[in-house]
Amino acid sequence: MRLARTSLVVLGIQLALVSSIAAKYLYQRNTCPRVWTRAVAFDPEMVMRGRYLSVQLKIDACGIVLPIAKEQTNTSYDRRVAFDVDGDGTYQTQLPVMVAVKDRKLVAERIANAPHEHKNQDLIMNRGDACGDAALWAPVNFYLSEKARSPFPLSKGEALWVEVTVPTVGPPRPLGLAVKDGDGGWRPLEYR
Repeated sequence: MRLARTSLVVLGIQLALVSSIAAKYLYQRNTCPRVWTRAVAFDPEMVMRGRYLSVQLKIDACGIVLPIAKEQTNTSYDRRVAFDVDGDGTYQTQLPVMVAVKDRKLVAERIANAPHEHKNQDLIMNRGDACGDAALWAPVNFYLSEKARSPFPLSKGEALWVEVTVPTVGPPRPLGLAVKDGDGGWRPLEYR
């Protein structure tokens, strides 16, 4: 009898934990700003992981001064822009930024002297890209049900868009998917 009571207590604790996380996400979904942003997809499906679509979110970095390094010989990624974050000649390929929504766009806001703070996201850019084509380093995973049709391969001129909520702490959280064609046509995707 004691074992059954202990099991019920453990079950209650687990349900409370899961419910609190679900309540937090539901609250953020209803109170945090939402925005549609372009995304670049990679790794659309893995046998061991299921049908998760991993995407890198595009972000507008035009409003910040990018501390771009003069030389890029120390970077391990040849195409990436190297940042001299501290101005001391030490280069890194990621720039810590805060993510926000302004003018219905996902934008980067520069953080000074806080590279390891838990609110940060890391921004990356490829050489030759416009400042509006920066991306967040950490991918966002989007679950596609087994019944949903994969949006890939995209046709020429089409772009994948993801609707995200932007909480005050942590990465943007995906809500919806759509494909935009070259003519401006918008096609929301069914993912359930």
